[in-house]
Amino acid sequence: MIVCSRCSKENQDHYKFCLGCGAELPRESSKPRSFSAPTPPGGTPSPGRTTNAPQAQAGRAEALASAPHVEVDPTPVQPVRSKPVAVEDPLPPELAPLSDETQPCLHCGSQVPENFRFCHVCGHDLHADASGEASGEGLADAPAERVSAPAVAEAPQPAATRARLVLIQPDGSEGEAFPLSGSNTLIGRGTGGIFANDAYLSPEHAEFRFEGDQLVVKDMESLNGVYIRIEPEVPIELFDGSIFRVGQEIMRFEAPLAPDPAPDGTQHMGSPHRGYLGRISLVIGRDTTGNSYPIPPEGIHLGRERGDVVFPEDGYVSGLHCRVHSEVGHVFLTDVGSSNGTFVRVSNESYVPQGTFVLIGQQLFRAEY
Repeated sequence: MIVCSRCSKENQDHYKFCLGCGAELPRESSKPRSFSAPTPPGGTPSPGRTTNAPQAQAGRAEALASAPHVEVDPTPVQPVRSKPVAVEDPLPPELAPLSDETQPCLHCGSQVPENFRFCHVCGHDLHADASGEASGEGLADAPAERVSAPAVAEAPQPAATRARLVLIQPDGSEGEAFPLSGSNTLIGRGTGGIFANDAYLSPEHAEFRFEGDQLVVKDMESLNGVYIRIEPEVPIELFDGSIFRVGQEIMRFEAPLAPDPAPDGTQHMGSPHRGYLGRISLVIGRDTTGNSYPIPPEGIHLGRERGDVVFPEDGYVSGLHCRVHSEVGHVFLTDVGSSNGTFVRVSNESYVPQGTFVLIGQQLFRAEY
């Protein structure tokens, strides 16, 4: 037997770990010993008595040769088990006798008596396995409302992309695209991404949505507005206060309106307009205008090199860019085939046909859907 140096429990010689405390047993004593050593035929010599080695070996040979042959019953002998004695105070597990029932060690698979805490082969703590199984059984037997996992809200799925805004670089090449879903899509400096660094964009600048199969853009009362490029040679009607953009020049159309009379009915005096359609004024601030140009009955042309109003220092204006004219009593704006186009500001909201160019802040996009 091997006596554990920690808890003084006796263990079998072939055990590697103590059954009482799980401590590793001394290595030099853990070597298995043979329990079936043959007894010498001449008996066991007593202390202080010597034998002649050659004669002893000869005697062993003669004894083995003359020994009768005995048939051994192969049936294993069943051990006699005594009934357990009831005691009032049961012994602690480390001092209790070996149990007839065994359990497998979950770590190494060895069969270990049930009343021992540690495996005699690997030293694994069997009570830890038992507590784990008990906790698992408790969860399995618990009511459904106690063991069911807490409900986790499903993450909202991103809306499917229905359209996109393709960025047009200053050299005319295409840049990255911004997706537009079937629901409302808000764009502005607060959106981040390609809009984050455009100082001309409001935090919430424009909103895109679909009405049936048509894309609609709405100006969210932004400071600098949303502009849509008009088709060449297709007149667009101008109303009092309409704003349009030619290159980097922003202009407002102002219709000739007679001032209201004074409270006592007196009319204001002024020079006759002689048929002028109105005037266009350069917008240099939200409520500030620069130079103004009257629009005669025959209309005016705008350009960088030719026309009634020229902008020679604006490289984005074509030589002859657009014209403002009158037809059947209404004032219209027509692009005459400029390279960079003429843009009209959206007053509230507007349809955006497929392939239309939209100017937001300092960025130009083409709508595709």
